[in-house]
Amino acid sequence: MIAAPIVCVSANPAIDRRLRLDSFAVGRVNRAKCAESFAGGKAAHVAMAARALGARTAWLGFLGGATGDQFLRQLRKFGIEIACVRTASATRMNLELLESSGRITEVLEPGEPPDKTEMRDIVQTLAMNLHRRRGAVVVISGSLPFGVPPKFYALLIQASQKAGSQVFLDTSGDALRESLASRPAFVKPNRQEAEELLGRRLRGQASILKAARELIDRGARSAAISLGSEGLVWVEGENRAWFARPPRLTPISTVGSGDATVAGFAVAAARCMSGEAAIRLAVACGAASCLAEFPAAISSSGVRALMQRIDVRRIGE
Repeated sequence: MIAAPIVCVSANPAIDRRLRLDSFAVGRVNRAKCAESFAGGKAAHVAMAARALGARTAWLGFLGGATGDQFLRQLRKFGIEIACVRTASATRMNLELLESSGRITEVLEPGEPPDKTEMRDIVQTLAMNLHRRRGAVVVISGSLPFGVPPKFYALLIQASQKAGSQVFLDTSGDALRESLASRPAFVKPNRQEAEELLGRRLRGQASILKAARELIDRGARSAAISLGSEGLVWVEGENRAWFARPPRLTPISTVGSGDATVAGFAVAAARCMSGEAAIRLAVACGAASCLAEFPAAISSSGVRALMQRIDVRRIGE
């Protein structure tokens, strides 16, 4: 069986600028040891990780200005097909400060909003691309630019479903709240994002499992809540729930690890994997990203090496 293609959609891509420092002092002059730039934003990370696993991968999103051109050049190096809607405003740039201790400080630009024509164009571009990729797994990831209505992702979900695609959604706040009724096939907030959505603290596995099931009650067909180094709870459907924990690692950076996890779930779906095999692959991808030199720069060999070190078990029975 040929695996389905994966289409990664971004409304708010970025160039991620990483500065390496011995230490960072607030309110002082800080001198970096080196600087690196990467095509960024959550959807780009998903696309890179999925491509590293051998998936047929495309990226679709807004790009503008010199930073948009830089993003395009960098993402193409990975063999990812790109379909972009050019915007009048420039693609944003994010800043990551990585200290020798491993501590990370991120400063994220909000992103300029696309205009109404540009927003209409991306919905149409997605529909046309999915017409050529019947049965694709669509992954919509990341924040919305400031000023874009929270219901915008629902338009992308509905266009994808109309084309026969299942939709994986990784966002937060009002964008997640307004999208659940469109019944995405999978959502993956982290614990903090789930707490914000549900309005309560989540402590303990039973509480997190209940929260994941509530996301399904609100419309998602499947839901995972990531817990960082503590693992991940996944409600695969109404009656099957899983917990997986990665091995103890010394991460280079955790930026992009959640996106690599989503990529693992998307690749599993594209290959008709389910249950233990799917969650093992996803959590191994997230763990591999923590050890990578830049976000989501995983390798299939690195993921395979970690897969058998993932602790997986059924829960909630």
